Amino acid sequence: MWFELYTIPTGSMRPTLKEKDMLLVSKTDFGINIPLQTKHLYFDPDLLKRGSIVIFTSKNLDIQDQNMLYFYLFPGKKQLVKRLIGKPGDILYFYGGRIYGIDKHGNEIKELNSSKYFKEIEHIPFIRFEGKAITPDNFSKEIYSPVVFYQMNEPIGMLNINPMGQIESEMLTEHSKVFTKDSGIKNYYDIWGFKNFAMSRILTNEEVKKYSNDSLEDVEEADLYLELTHHPTLKDAKIIRDEYGRLRPALNYSTSLIPLFEDSLKKIFSSIYTARFCVKNGFAYRYGSKFREDSSIPKLDNVTNGCYEIQNGKAYLVNFLGISKELKNDHPLNQFSVTRTKTLYNLGIEFSNIFNPHRKNQLLIPSRYAYFRDKNFYLMGHVIFKQDDPTLVSFLQREYKNQHMNNQYKAFEDLGDPFDKDGHFDKNVIRRLGIKIPEKMYLVLGDNHAMSADSRDFGFVPDDNLKGGVNSIFWPPSKRWGEPFQPPFEKITFPKMVIWSSAFIVVVISLIVIRRRTKKPLKF
Repeated sequence: MWFELYTIPTGSMRPTLKEKDMLLVSKTDFGINIPLQTKHLYFDPDLLKRGSIVIFTSKNLDIQDQNMLYFYLFPGKKQLVKRLIGKPGDILYFYGGRIYGIDKHGNEIKELNSSKYFKEIEHIPFIRFEGKAITPDNFSKEIYSPVVFYQMNEPIGMLNINPMGQIESEMLTEHSKVFTKDSGIKNYYDIWGFKNFAMSRILTNEEVKKYSNDSLEDVEEADLYLELTHHPTLKDAKIIRDEYGRLRPALNYSTSLIPLFEDSLKKIFSSIYTARFCVKNGFAYRYGSKFREDSSIPKLDNVTNGCYEIQNGKAYLVNFLGISKELKNDHPLNQFSVTRTKTLYNLGIEFSNIFNPHRKNQLLIPSRYAYFRDKNFYLMGHVIFKQDDPTLVSFLQREYKNQHMNNQYKAFEDLGDPFDKDGHFDKNVIRRLGIKIPEKMYLVLGDNHAMSADSRDFGFVPDDNLKGGVNSIFWPPSKRWGEPFQPPFEKITFPKMVIWSSAFIVVVISLIVIRRRTKKPLKF
């Protein structure tokens, strides 16, 4: 097929593409596919642009429930849509919600920071710090060991209980194909910029005392506190009970607290975004999922039944056709309150109560990421504290104090982008700490990093899996209608010329055959 209509199943590409959007996909933007197979008759990697939105098949990827039927008849594999970020041979590094890199020739990939298609989208190098924690099927002395941690579907580190009952750790970077021979990675938090990011949640005073690994000592009293979990490490690992009830070794972290006052809480509220969700009888649940009234379903009081979404603090009503309409400022979802800010933040993009604080060493916390850029502190892509904000200044002073007093503690601070003091791009930082994309493989990410299963989860996408590019948003009618937010594909390419020329020849031959059978002269 030369093109197809594709319907977006989830919110992984929000805000560029939303749930139930219908896309027009061209199958000739960078190659010629063999229908219903994971192969190309022709493929030109030079026609693929970083930042383009691509469709690819899930075949041979580490994804569950791949099988489907095309036209309810032909067996095949599910297709996914993501943004193409890295090409074969690229080495990439994450800082400040952005990506820096060099290509296979050793040249800086300037579009990663100059193109609007990258600068206006926030990029996070992981979904969760532990990634996939793979354990044996059986346990020994009630503990599951060893545990291997996968990021980008590559083994990164391992924790093991030795016969003496001690936890042993090992970085597996030397055995991985995604690190260069110049790799300087010594610790888990060094991998492609993990140390530049933190995961976060909002806690009350009582919740800090019960569930946080940090204390309120030297922290100014406030309405609420932002807890930051950062610098994951294999060193000084702990035995914990994970979300599946297994006792196993787990990563160790540094934990920090920032006091939140009304002005900062209002900034957080105006930055909040969610996937689509529905409300029924005061209970909220994910759009497209079945409603069930139990403890895992969050409550949103005073919100009428219906489906909604929140983007940059603005609430929208979503009708049954997938068309959204901005709600008035007096709607309850647009009304700031300390309690609602905490609720919406801790529900995460996934919109589930499982992220609410309920025990110490809790692994499941919302996908709300924090980072520094240019000395300013960001949450959800927005500046919450500027570098001269007294709250941030006090926070950093406490971080440096904790680091000085505890050799195992790492301060969460702005470690800077990969440029030297003279403003020159430092390729050595990229080579030492970046992730290298293997030959014939591509790195793809969802624009909505907080709820996207992408290369961070299932790994790199082989070139044979790439099927086409998104040419336009076909439905619904809105400001987003037409060509999506991406670098445009070439209008005239060899694959397109071959396909359309072939189509023209087929049409002409068909007309000749029809005319001969009817014994009528052919007219043009």
